[in-house]
Amino acid sequence: MKLIADNSNRKPGFTIVELLTVMSIIIILIGLLVPALNRVRRYAQQVKQKAQFHAISIALDLFNAENEGYPDSNERDDLGVPYCGAMKLCEAMVGQDLRGFNPTSRFRREGYPNLTPPPALWVGMPYPPFNTCGGGLDPICYADNIKSRKLYLQLENANAYQIRNIYALSVINSHNFDPNTFVLCDVYNRITNQSTGKKIGMPILYYKAHPTNTQHAYNSNPVTSEQVNIYDSWDNQNLVDLGMPWTTAAHPMGSSGTTTSGAPADPRIFYDKTTNPNIPGGSWPYRQDSYILISAGFDGEYGTTDDDFNFGE
Repeated sequence: MKLIADNSNRKPGFTIVELLTVMSIIIILIGLLVPALNRVRRYAQQVKQKAQFHAISIALDLFNAENEGYPDSNERDDLGVPYCGAMKLCEAMVGQDLRGFNPTSRFRREGYPNLTPPPALWVGMPYPPFNTCGGGLDPICYADNIKSRKLYLQLENANAYQIRNIYALSVINSHNFDPNTFVLCDVYNRITNQSTGKKIGMPILYYKAHPTNTQHAYNSNPVTSEQVNIYDSWDNQNLVDLGMPWTTAAHPMGSSGTTTSGAPADPRIFYDKTTNPNIPGGSWPYRQDSYILISAGFDGEYGTTDDDFNFGE
């Protein structure tokens, strides 16, 4: 008679089916957990961005009280060279050289607050007199008057970087920007610093309100737009048109080109996103008597659904 084999000494273990079952459960849990962690991460960054906006808002209100008005945001300075709202915001908050705002500034790109001789006499002169502080045509330069300088925003809250750190020089030069000009960047660290390789944010866009105007709609004429609109989309259009540093696609809020989604860029998006739906009777902006701040958000694209503003929820 054949004895039945004694299996009591068989080593315990998992079958292939059991291992596959456990692995499947782990994969499902990871699939559920990762999106939740990403949402938490994005929410934390949004809270941090709101805190930065709050710090800037306090600084702007102090600037307004001490200088009888918020800083201008026109896309060009009074000499006609590109120096837009984002750059004027940075100058007002921390100064063109990060050593404080010069109270004699006229928000000119080259930093000369008081030009001598007057513009009418510039014909035939070697203007602008770059790097001639203390002499030349204009002995008064932005670097002067250190004792009267003021930091309205502490540098640790400013995230101030030169635009040459954000965009390629070829792109900057094609839009006639000064690559050494500083802007305030948001907290999302979406891009790589062109100089250091560290992660930094996109420029914060700043628009000053024209409370005496009565419209809030896109106007293709920059001069007319400024004259009739409470907010002028042209204030930062040249900067937005630099595009995104990591791709040739245009921002959805750009004036030309194709976005990452394949749709054509359209500056009208600025007005859509800044219109207050709670006010009846047509298009009317948020914060119609002060200013608007815009961050490109987590995706680094101006004009998308994750943009941050200094209004709303």
